[in-house]
Amino acid sequence: MLKVALIGFGGVAQAAHLPAYRNLQEQGKARLVAACDIDPQRFTKAMEINIGGAQDGSSMDFHRYSDWEEMLACEEVDMVDVCLPTFLHAQTAVELLKRGYHVLSEKPMALDYEQSMAMVEAANQAKGQLMIGQCLRFASSYTFLKDAIEAGTFGKPLSAVFRRMSEPPIWGWDNWFMDYERSRGCLLDMHIHDIDMIRFLFGEPDAVSCMTQDVYSRDDIAHSRLMYPDLSVLAIGDWSQEGTGFTADYRVAFEKATVVLDGEGVTVYPRGGEAYKPELSEKSFYEAEIEFFMDLVKSGAANVINPPNSAATTVKLIDTLRESARSGGSVRPFKKA
Repeated sequence: MLKVALIGFGGVAQAAHLPAYRNLQEQGKARLVAACDIDPQRFTKAMEINIGGAQDGSSMDFHRYSDWEEMLACEEVDMVDVCLPTFLHAQTAVELLKRGYHVLSEKPMALDYEQSMAMVEAANQAKGQLMIGQCLRFASSYTFLKDAIEAGTFGKPLSAVFRRMSEPPIWGWDNWFMDYERSRGCLLDMHIHDIDMIRFLFGEPDAVSCMTQDVYSRDDIAHSRLMYPDLSVLAIGDWSQEGTGFTADYRVAFEKATVVLDGEGVTVYPRGGEAYKPELSEKSFYEAEIEFFMDLVKSGAANVINPPNSAATTVKLIDTLRESARSGGSVRPFKKA
């Protein structure tokens, strides 16, 4: 059973990672031995975030710390799960890799491509493995699309729209989400989910364009267009919609059907046929993501689904979208490094 330490006990740790570790512990696959947060109240007060489901950790038995250096000095762990604010990802992950730990770090990988590549280089030289929490790569509602595209189930994709919208994320420690220098806005923090998924589904775009709008901070709204030889994809990210809650959906039209994700789940609309709902796994994609990484750690196998260099390329694409937005939405070619 892998021993895990968690650094950062804010919203995503409480709402997504903690329930996953509880289930994995019950299955005998992992044990959360310790967690750290600079605010001790995080361990006794649940945070409400856009995806809901936050838990304070009182129902699990693990050691609690306010300093991760002290935690790692006192605990014997195999893997460290980093759920810190984005501006701390690179320096923390690099240091942990140097010390020989396996590291799962939340998305986005880092503030920019340069920092992301520093993480990749550290992982290449480290004994431990690194993976970034691009969790949609493990969500059945999105892997259904991936499988359909690869198998040609519905023919070629013709058009695609992805949307991800929320009220402003003002729940973060020290309101860091609304500080552009620490989060890089919705464009990097929330919009990156769909940008990464578009790459995962369709490969690298030939060119991109993006328009952003400032509401509370900077880049709170992002409309991105990703261009392929026979396909144009639109992605919308918006965390300025106060009081609306969180929603994420897509609509992908193929030659033989249209596949839609909405509040009712995934529905397939065959051309000339009757709509149906495919059978999908009900496992939490956060749990699937963590379990996948733990299996890599145990087996030493190569990460073919979510390698760190791919996460870095997604950040590079976000950087390119930002460049487009700063030039009024001009079309920018995209070349994978």
